[in-house]
Amino acid sequence: MEFVNWYVRRGRIDRRVFWLHYVLPTTLLTILAVGVDLSFGDTNLMAVAEGRETVLELGAATTVIGYLTILPTLSSQSARLHDLGRSAWWLLLNAVPLFGQLALLGICGFVPGQPVANRYGPPTTGPAVAGPAVAPDQPWVPGPADRAPDYPPSDWR
Repeated sequence: MEFVNWYVRRGRIDRRVFWLHYVLPTTLLTILAVGVDLSFGDTNLMAVAEGRETVLELGAATTVIGYLTILPTLSSQSARLHDLGRSAWWLLLNAVPLFGQLALLGICGFVPGQPVANRYGPPTTGPAVAGPAVAPDQPWVPGPADRAPDYPPSDWR
């Protein structure tokens, strides 16, 4: 995966790509950042866990990682929503603290995408790669150009 595609994505991605290329790295970076903040004493996480304080103050590393992963998170969620045939307006669920974010994670992470082409593009998985994007009210009819390529290619030696 190219680094630039981590930030700017067009079309659709399947659940495997969502989990392995976005959720897993973002989670690992966040855990690493919290560990760095704890090692430098730059957070009050332990005081909150012990009940001595009620407001969690994030450290510098966690804050920087949080800002750096906003765009990949939104772009991956948008691409997953497109795979489900939904608009990126559903990203507004992120504005609902905790419950909206968990609901969007559940929708993006566990609901399978549409197996046929939709207005956002062809599916990324399936028995054959689907044809061009079509409007939702128009049926898609496969043609010779929509057949999956042979592997290995016939001219490959």
